Amino acid sequence: MRADATPGVRIPPLLLVLLATLFGMVAAWQHVYGMAQYPPHVHAPLAHGMAMRMPFWFLWALFVPGMQWFARRWPLDRMRWLPGTALMLSVAIAAVLAHGALELGVQRLLPQRLFLMGSPYPRTFEQFVIGAVTSRLGLYAILLGGVYCAAYYARYRERELAASQLQGQLARAQLQALRMQLNPHFLFNAMNSISMLVRGGRNAEAVRMLAGLGDLLRDVLEEDRPHEVPLRDELAFLERYLAIEQIRADRLEVRIDAEPETLDARVPTLILQPIVENAIRHGIARSRAAGLLEIEARREGGTLRLSVRDDGPGIAANGRDGVGLANTRARLARMYGDEQALDLESPAGGGARVTIRLPFHRRDAFADEEAA
Repeated sequence: MRADATPGVRIPPLLLVLLATLFGMVAAWQHVYGMAQYPPHVHAPLAHGMAMRMPFWFLWALFVPGMQWFARRWPLDRMRWLPGTALMLSVAIAAVLAHGALELGVQRLLPQRLFLMGSPYPRTFEQFVIGAVTSRLGLYAILLGGVYCAAYYARYRERELAASQLQGQLARAQLQALRMQLNPHFLFNAMNSISMLVRGGRNAEAVRMLAGLGDLLRDVLEEDRPHEVPLRDELAFLERYLAIEQIRADRLEVRIDAEPETLDARVPTLILQPIVENAIRHGIARSRAAGLLEIEARREGGTLRLSVRDDGPGIAANGRDGVGLANTRARLARMYGDEQALDLESPAGGGARVTIRLPFHRRDAFADEEAA
């Protein structure tokens, strides 16, 4: 068996002393009261009862750290029953005999006039052994059982904490992986647009697009990028991205309508870019008559509603999410659980609209968790 396999529970020494004092005082009063109630009805002072009972409890308080060490060294679930029973019984007998001997030794040091109304000393060794075992073994078992219960509770809490920390680490790793899937997707499409400009001889526009792309990449590749950013930052990033798209597609008209109070709301980093990209690629680009892209941000009580709408041909017949939407759904579910929603629909008037609903908050909850 591995040493210290069970985590320890540190009981404050002051608490042990207080508990020993409490139980000792109660036992002392019961002893004095019993002497007065039963023949020969001796009215002993409380000091006699304390001399008789207090050493008993204070010595058990000293034994508790040893029991805690025993519980850590030999946890029950790793102990074979036969050798384990023999070990525990042997230790128990040794403990109660040691406790009995120490108690008698302490009582020998006390003023003997306190015991004139009842001597605590056994007449023979046999009487000492029988008295020690019968009066102490039950209490020893109760104390040891309590120590084992406390140790198993500590181990349960430790496992629960470890599981919680592991879940947090897993969530952060998954978020990071999902975000890294988005970046190559965006980069590939941007580079493809620049390539088309160069092939079309629109070099000045290609240079502007490269400069804009450089700014975007600087933002995307920023180290320690937070999981959440203010909506105003997300929209600023989106405007730089759309400026690149507008160079390539002159008919692209962008309308951004965000309520002022929503600009400080925290949103997942790069949450809108893949949705806008989908609207352009799979909506506007599929129809020569299409070219309008509307982005809205509204606060609805404790919810932030973000929507992206295009005037393209609408949702495809299969109605399935692309890579961008699938990753966005996964990110939202991981970050906000059941408090989020992403809906893809065909609104009245044509086109397609993606609506995201998030908890409205102005603090980066994920940064707070990491700081904690």
